[in-house]
Amino acid sequence: MALKLFRSSALALSMAFYIAPTVSFADGILFARTAQEAQDNGNLELAIEYYTQALNEGDLSKKHQAYVLNNRGTLFQDLNLPIEAEQDFIQSIERLPTYGDAYFNLTSLYLVQNKNDEALSWLNKALIEIPEDAELLLKRGVLYREQNEIEAALQDVSQAVLIKPELGKILINESNVYLGTYIDYATIDHFITILSEEPPSLDAYIKRAKAYLSTGFLEQALADAEYVIELEPKSFDAYQAKAIILFSQGAYDKAIRAFDLALHYAPNNPEIFYNRGRLYKSLGDNNNASFDFQMAYSINRQEKKYRRELKELGLVK
Repeated sequence: MALKLFRSSALALSMAFYIAPTVSFADGILFARTAQEAQDNGNLELAIEYYTQALNEGDLSKKHQAYVLNNRGTLFQDLNLPIEAEQDFIQSIERLPTYGDAYFNLTSLYLVQNKNDEALSWLNKALIEIPEDAELLLKRGVLYREQNEIEAALQDVSQAVLIKPELGKILINESNVYLGTYIDYATIDHFITILSEEPPSLDAYIKRAKAYLSTGFLEQALADAEYVIELEPKSFDAYQAKAIILFSQGAYDKAIRAFDLALHYAPNNPEIFYNRGRLYKSLGDNNNASFDFQMAYSINRQEKKYRRELKELGLVK
């Protein structure tokens, strides 16, 4: 998942410090704005000095103090000073308990340090204060998923996508070659499929496996595909799903074997050749990729994407 690790509150800070022209600037605000300029210019040590001076002036509101502390904390983190960063994030939260960026950054710091229990504790506190913060819900859901608390994970991640649908785009690796074809960006519809009653048919299990795949719940996706194979050992759809799930897990050799079995039971299915070819191509094996794309194109010459792959490999004009 490509969720940004740390969130600087520079934008929030600059917006918060817009004051009517008739009102004079407090010294703390002036130091904070100067610090932000230094930060934007990449002079982190100088920015920290100015942020510290802004806090020392004593004329910032608690809200502005929270912004300054969060910003200074991100700079400490950039300078590999995690203890100072942690202190600033916690103080930021103490001054503004509904400040999502500070919770986000503090929990990111703990996750980088593999302090998952601390991260979860602070995420729980955050979501009491700001229960509809989609990024924090997503972060807690992913943490629950890693701890194999799947029901809680699905609840949080689905709620995050419901609140902020664009988050569905970061639940699957952007570099996955099947994204946009076999795998879709996650939507609330995928979670409805997952959270509905037990699938009524084997085809429905494959549909749910694809929904799990699109939402990043790969172990659950694999379990559904293997369940179908157990009940219907000749299901080429299940083997193809299994292959793409295994590829998404980085198990490339196992994925190839699953594709081989899919083709054993459906030797004239061009999509399976095409999808296996994309796996080979992603691994730099253009010889096997060429064979698969040629087979797909020979079976269905009307499908433009098969010809496009051959053209990229220099096999057709």
